[in-house]
Amino acid sequence: MTKAFALLIVAFLIAAARPARAQQSAPSSSQPAENVPEVTYHVTEMLPQYRFIDLSGYGGRVGEYDSLQQSVGGDLSFDYVDIPQHMTVKSTWDVLSRDDYDLKWRVTFGKWFDFNLDDRSFVRHLDDTSYFGASVISPDIIRVDSIPPDSLLGIRRRMNAGSVKVQLPKIPVKLFVKGGWQARDGNGQMQYFDMGGSGDPATDLQQGCANCHSASQSRSYNYTTRNIAGGADLTLGKLLKLTYQHEFSSFNDRLQNPSDWYGTAGDIPPSENIPYTAAGYYTHSVLPRHQTQSDLLRVSMAVAHHVALNGDVSYARTNNLFTLSDPRLLVNGNHSQNAFNADASLIWNPISPLRVLADFHQQNLLNEFVSSYSLSDPTVFYSFGNPSLHRHWVGLKLQYRVSKQFDVETHYTHMNITRSNSMLWPQFSSPDNTDPLYVVPASSSNAVGLALHFHSVQVWNARAGYEWTGTHDPGYVTDPGTNQRLFGEVTATPVPWFTLGNDGSIILQQSFPVVQRSNHLYTDTTFVTIKPVPQWSLSGAYTYLQDNLRTDMQLANDAAVGLYTQPLVPYKQLSQTVSMRTAYEVKKRLGLNMNFARSLAHSGWRPDLNPADYPIFPGAVSVAGYASQADFATAFSNALGIGSGLVSQMNVPQTLIGATGDYHLSSGFDGGLRFNYGSYTDNIRPGLSGKLSSYTVFFGRVW
Repeated sequence: MTKAFALLIVAFLIAAARPARAQQSAPSSSQPAENVPEVTYHVTEMLPQYRFIDLSGYGGRVGEYDSLQQSVGGDLSFDYVDIPQHMTVKSTWDVLSRDDYDLKWRVTFGKWFDFNLDDRSFVRHLDDTSYFGASVISPDIIRVDSIPPDSLLGIRRRMNAGSVKVQLPKIPVKLFVKGGWQARDGNGQMQYFDMGGSGDPATDLQQGCANCHSASQSRSYNYTTRNIAGGADLTLGKLLKLTYQHEFSSFNDRLQNPSDWYGTAGDIPPSENIPYTAAGYYTHSVLPRHQTQSDLLRVSMAVAHHVALNGDVSYARTNNLFTLSDPRLLVNGNHSQNAFNADASLIWNPISPLRVLADFHQQNLLNEFVSSYSLSDPTVFYSFGNPSLHRHWVGLKLQYRVSKQFDVETHYTHMNITRSNSMLWPQFSSPDNTDPLYVVPASSSNAVGLALHFHSVQVWNARAGYEWTGTHDPGYVTDPGTNQRLFGEVTATPVPWFTLGNDGSIILQQSFPVVQRSNHLYTDTTFVTIKPVPQWSLSGAYTYLQDNLRTDMQLANDAAVGLYTQPLVPYKQLSQTVSMRTAYEVKKRLGLNMNFARSLAHSGWRPDLNPADYPIFPGAVSVAGYASQADFATAFSNALGIGSGLVSQMNVPQTLIGATGDYHLSSGFDGGLRFNYGSYTDNIRPGLSGKLSSYTVFFGRVW
């Protein structure tokens, strides 16, 4: 539904209600005119604005969610209420630019009609992360970067949603229809890697594809997702509510899929076990069209005054509409996916201080994407695809009020996960290059926790607890074997004008599958709010985040060269943020607001860079082509240095400042100035640093 059509609907409803309102508001012969109540009112706010932009350096990071446009915009809102007709009309527009806006409409007639319409659009900019040091890390990789440096990659996203609810007369049934569409268009980065090619057709046709090829290029996006749903609500007093919904959604890509040069024409040694594929242009990174139909049934039931039951069950069917029209396509289509989910919860209050919550959840995802391929030996086929997941978990929570100021909370959760077709993983680019993403057919976990809650009226609110989770046969190498969490939060308001609070947690993860991992995560936030006088408020906050990860690192995992595992390589991430906000109003005329935020983020990992500590790889000289083992060790050390430096490190200070001055005139006019400043500094990749300032002048009226 277009915005113009929606405005016409709102105008028509207002016009249709006006004669009825005039008739209702006319004084009757039996009622004095001075006793006629006020039956209608409306409030309108219109604040046009113009924004100036000043950008220096790279704008993709500092203005990641900014349209980066000097533009005319403004705020517009309209509220209309007709009490006798039980009618309300609400409309709110917040427009920053033609690509960044938020529009909302709502029209209601009592409890029998409700119409909503929401439109949202914004732009997200992404930077070009093309530097991987590929040729330094592995000399046989040819890297091609077709994106010019400092390119501004941005994707505009538009989201539109609408709904209508109608209450049928004399029966407790409410019909509803809702739908919407989302669209994305713009440019983004695409990374891909192929074995045996150089990315240059002239070179590959003459010399054969004798190298690995890594590429970074820009890709245009232009696709939409649409959905339409309808159903009914059945309400029987306060005892039972049933909801049924059927929904249809579709995804459509309106652009051609990318096509690039692939192939292994030439004399490939059989030991590499690389498929003999004719050199040529192949389509890849396909965004397939697909459609989904789903059904949902939801139940809410009050079994008794102290027992409530809620549950839902849904089934969805997704069909991939992409067809294999070109034999050189690297993917084929017509794969389907089915999903069956169910949830249930039971709330029971057997006695006043005790509350019991039991819940059950089930998720089933059936993937029919299973295919096979052959490498250099056409008699041997390898299967690959997506495993199906079957997951269910049950939980029990107890809350007991010991006194008016003290509560005890405890919970237990058991989860089972089954992975059908788990033999499809680990996947690999060739049998000599394994991927340590191991998958087991089944996993189970248990979690138990306890929390103590102390609270008093408007003075203290404190909560602290401990939670433990243990996993049997983790499904992936990143799954923790054990997880422990210690948390606490406290808020104190000793006097009405002062509030102090703190929220912190410690998470300890340990995992010992084929690859060892341990992780310690610390978070803490402290905040304070001061309001010395009713016209002035001041608040500040400090957030601390530290992530200490230690994990095994596997490198040079080509069987012909050697496998090197460095145990428990340390990685550390540290982030600190300070923010302040103040607001002051002078005699209900002048409003002053200011916001400030400063964050510092650091991260990096530290492998062993000493060549003398590396083991001897038997194939490093004969297969990899190095003159000696020492030359390979030096190159290997340089590769690790690149990986632990420019590739993985981060050192990013950021600053955000915002200020607004707003003056209210007695005649209803309002005007002011809004200032915003952002600074993004990348000390590792200086090309991504930038500064953004915006100045917005607004003037309008409220009546």
